[in-house]
Amino acid sequence: MFIRKPSALVAQAVCAGAIATVIGTATPASAQTNVPCSASALFTAIANANTSGGGSLVLAPGCTYRLSSPLPDITSTIAINARHSTITRVSTTSFGILSVSPSGNLALTDATITNGDAPDFGGGIANRGTLTVTDSAIRNNHANFSGGIGGGSGTTTRIVRTSIMGNTANVNGGGVANDGNMTISNSRIIDNTAGGAGGGAANDGTLRIVDTNVNENSAGRAGGVANFGGGTTSITSSNVNSNAALVAPGGVLNAGGVVTLQSSRVKGNQPTNCAGSDIPVPNCVG
Repeated sequence: MFIRKPSALVAQAVCAGAIATVIGTATPASAQTNVPCSASALFTAIANANTSGGGSLVLAPGCTYRLSSPLPDITSTIAINARHSTITRVSTTSFGILSVSPSGNLALTDATITNGDAPDFGGGIANRGTLTVTDSAIRNNHANFSGGIGGGSGTTTRIVRTSIMGNTANVNGGGVANDGNMTISNSRIIDNTAGGAGGGAANDGTLRIVDTNVNENSAGRAGGVANFGGGTTSITSSNVNSNAALVAPGGVLNAGGVVTLQSSRVKGNQPTNCAGSDIPVPNCVG
């Protein structure tokens, strides 16, 4: 596991393609709520949707929701259509931007999530339940583990057509860290940093990376992707290029479990692509 109990949590063009894996998304139970451009309105809307057993929240287009305190955890089935709005932390207090509880199911669309600073995991979004992020940007967030998005044990996370950029983790998973079941498709994981391993992504659950670029990330080890424990990581029709690490490998590390590469390129990583991995990575050269 990447993170301590009780949660058992862990942890440049985009290629075209499709993914066959079907993962449940949020289907709100109640009527649509338009959320005015204020952090307090967003707080109230989430709290009311939780109380009502679900809801569909439509944010003010192009708004910046400036948080001086944490939003409520998502505890029900909620869809947030951000309409190109930004949710950001403006307080000196450390907290992540969004958090999904074990009973929660969040579908987030067209959002920018930035400047989260979680003391534990998931600087941008911490998922303990079910999460789908589509057509969004998760950037410049920070946490101990999983600077951008973190998926805990028993969770389901789906990331589609989303940029995960400029996030930082003190330990593992600068962009994302996964201890559950995570699928990333048609996305970009770029310019993230981890002090430990997995600058782009760290996994000890089940991670699928499809039609995605994992490029120009950095870490102490495995600037691109790191697989741990009994984890399973599959990288399909994707690029893991130009990542950097202090200790080899620079591209893909398998420290335990299974890593598969299918129709993917691992190229130009420093100091190596996969050489130096604890367990050799099939179909990776250099």
